[in-house]
Amino acid sequence: MKGFFSLLFIPQERNNHRALLLHPSFLGVIIAVYLLNQSLIKSLSMLKPGILGYSSEITVQKVLDQTNLQRQKLGLPPLKYNALLSESAVLKAEDMFQNDYWAHNSPAGKSPWDFFQQAGYHYTVAGENLARDFYDTESMLKAWMNSPTHRDNIVNSKYQEIGIGVVNGVLNGVKTTLVVQHFATPTPQQSKIAETSPTPLQSQSQALGSTVEVSPPVSSPKINPLFLSKILGTVIFGIIVVVLIIDSYITLKQGTSRFTGSSAGHIGFLMVILMLLIFTQQGSIF
Repeated sequence: MKGFFSLLFIPQERNNHRALLLHPSFLGVIIAVYLLNQSLIKSLSMLKPGILGYSSEITVQKVLDQTNLQRQKLGLPPLKYNALLSESAVLKAEDMFQNDYWAHNSPAGKSPWDFFQQAGYHYTVAGENLARDFYDTESMLKAWMNSPTHRDNIVNSKYQEIGIGVVNGVLNGVKTTLVVQHFATPTPQQSKIAETSPTPLQSQSQALGSTVEVSPPVSSPKINPLFLSKILGTVIFGIIVVVLIIDSYITLKQGTSRFTGSSAGHIGFLMVILMLLIFTQQGSIF
């Protein structure tokens, strides 16, 4: 066993002076393992909801603060929190969980504005932002701000009020956190209702909670699929880097001449893994 590991990592005559891990066949095995891992994670998420999934520490207050921070940077007035708008946002998130969809319009044809009406909020202009699978508020706001349409909602000078829903549940077989922002400017009649609305923190504790759990309740996931993917990719990347360093050091030290390919292919392989790690990002927006 010791000799086999030596062949894997150290160039020598028995492996044609090239560590076995740098041979094309072994690199192919590594790629296959990574792809198989991705397939297994996806299958397990579908077959066993709640075992794998995303959990977050996003709260209504954090989303409100971060949203108004973006407006403040542009000299815009902060959006006022409105409890009815938050009720509308929560209703929308719950509807996505209950009917298993991820879109602004439901399969039954319900639009975002139907949830405004259901909550009893009357507006002159309105908008909606959606997000899922994010762990923290900062990353979620960054994704929204990098999207022209979502950014337009956040920094729209026509909007005066905001409602926020942060809801946990199972969507497409995977436990996740949905975040819904409802933006609006109220009608004059609606403005009178807003004067008696509770503060964001009161609403979280008394009405909506910082997050809402929709049925079926599931325990908090211990592992999430994105974390597993990144761990495996990092391990693979690290192993190949170490082997390349050992290979280069021993080859230069011994002045070994060999007929195997150059390191260009291995560097290309490393770049593929690095790109996977960089672009495997948390969360999605709509």
